Amino acid sequence: MSKSRNLEITKQRHISLHLPTGWNRATTEELEAIAAAIVEEQAAVGRYRPFLWERVKLHIVLAVNRLSVLSSGGADDVFIVQRGGEEPFPVSTGQLASLCERLNWLTDEKAAPMFIFPYPSIELQGSRFKVQGPPPLLDGYTWREYRWLTDWMQEYMRLSNARRDASLPQREFLAVLFKQDVEISKSRNLETSTSRNPETSTSRNPEIFTSFDPVKWQVILFWWSSLMQQLAHKFPKVFKQQPVEKGKRGKQQRDTPWDFYNRVTATIQKYVGGLSADDVDAQPYGVVLQQLEMMAEEAAEMEKIKKKK
Repeated sequence: MSKSRNLEITKQRHISLHLPTGWNRATTEELEAIAAAIVEEQAAVGRYRPFLWERVKLHIVLAVNRLSVLSSGGADDVFIVQRGGEEPFPVSTGQLASLCERLNWLTDEKAAPMFIFPYPSIELQGSRFKVQGPPPLLDGYTWREYRWLTDWMQEYMRLSNARRDASLPQREFLAVLFKQDVEISKSRNLETSTSRNPETSTSRNPEIFTSFDPVKWQVILFWWSSLMQQLAHKFPKVFKQQPVEKGKRGKQQRDTPWDFYNRVTATIQKYVGGLSADDVDAQPYGVVLQQLEMMAEEAAEMEKIKKKK
């Protein structure tokens, strides 16, 4: 680098850098930058390369501010970075570390959860299909749909943790999550809603979610985790960690989704009365969770009364 170039870079300049300060204060573009950094780091994990949040945060700082590193290291620990066609400028390792610390909310369990689903609509398969995202807190979703979502997500996580192909539960989850399915006719340039047609609705056609964008999927995982956090806060007794039962041979056994469904359905039918299994499935999922919470509270009160006698 020439002497005049060095003088240009070391001139005092005001550089404005921006970082989101929480899930609800990040734009969709910023959420995708966060997701892309996590996906990239996960893909590079190996025997001698652990997942490092520090590295993820550094990549986010650079991506959100559209900075590219021209040179790094040196005796003075200064990085030369550039934003677009602007003049390059120096950033010290200390300054970068300070910026990374502003992203500590990413790993803070007490950080405010994401409320709004980040994708109002998404076009799929070369813009042939347009699907619409859910409202806040899955408003309007039934108990049946909620069960499907939780069951498919559990299966996705199980397979992912085992490093097995989890594309099937991912597709099925997305097919339930996105309520409307619109096929865009290229010949007539018209959008024809098929959301009420069981043969072409997303709940019957998960294949349209094949090869779903991994960055968008990671953003959806952010949102799902936030939703579970909000529901656990609203219904603490329903989401209370249950002890694992032991079988006859002493092995730990967990309920299958089918066991859970049968137990909840029977309990709601007994609690409310006059409801069929279809009636329970068709109720708003929030109503069922509220009923379960009330039942758990009543059971806890009865237990206190018994102990006083």
